[in-house]
Amino acid sequence: MLDGIMPAMITPFDERGEIDPEATETVVERSISAGVDGLSILGSTGEFPHLEFEERRGFAERVIGLVNGRVKVVVGVGSASTREAEELARHAGDAGADATLCVPPFYFKLGERALFEHFSAVSRAADVPMLVYNFPLLTGVEISPEFVSRLATELPNAAGLKDTVTEHTHTLGVLNEVKPTEPDFSVLVGFEEQILPNLLAGGDGAISGLANVAPELFVGLVRSFREGDLEDAADRHRRILALLGLGGLSDPVVGAVKAAMQRLGIAVSPAVRGPALPLPRDSYAELDGILESAGLRVASV
Repeated sequence: MLDGIMPAMITPFDERGEIDPEATETVVERSISAGVDGLSILGSTGEFPHLEFEERRGFAERVIGLVNGRVKVVVGVGSASTREAEELARHAGDAGADATLCVPPFYFKLGERALFEHFSAVSRAADVPMLVYNFPLLTGVEISPEFVSRLATELPNAAGLKDTVTEHTHTLGVLNEVKPTEPDFSVLVGFEEQILPNLLAGGDGAISGLANVAPELFVGLVRSFREGDLEDAADRHRRILALLGLGGLSDPVVGAVKAAMQRLGIAVSPAVRGPALPLPRDSYAELDGILESAGLRVASV
């Protein structure tokens, strides 16, 4: 089962906009040192739509090699093309990934028949578990709890769901539909304000973009919950809520995430790939305030 905290890892770039291998190692080692349960790469926070096909394959190979089995690695294989998603899944499995993460095809708004065929094809492409990625704000497609249940029961490799939705009632519906018959099906959330509610409801954890910023904070929340220290879990939850302010600073949020990591002393560039924009220089004071309100110490300049 995939559970606990898995940062939706950034793809570090250098100032020329190329993938930075040294910064990639820095992020991997920092996350593992913080006690994460896994790393989810090449998802939304990983800017997968902005990477070329071979870059995605090469980045997956590099991260899997760096991790070297110490934690689980989930590789995003999202694509508007079923054929490309199959090839990415096949490559991820061959490279040693522990699971794939598959978002619905975007652009065309597909019905459940086409969606089922897509997920079925991707799940068959690699002999590793597949997480379904529900993110209707970006894809325009919402996967119903009933459809998730069908995927969980009919596709042998469908092992879980990353549910990135504004209404936590959707995730509760998935838990009610799936868990009674498929208790090992992982139900993970993507929005940080829902991590503790998901755990309390019987969910399994989160794949979180903001966990790049302070992985120890997120790991500590889950640890406190599992140990029954709900007071500490609630305190960490409130600190995580403070980090939600990063979402309004850049377009999209990944620019603020990378800038926040750098401000905390992590050797990564704030560079993003277009059409994403970096954090504006006049937003750094507000960024520092958000980090400090979450109990994080900004590095001296």
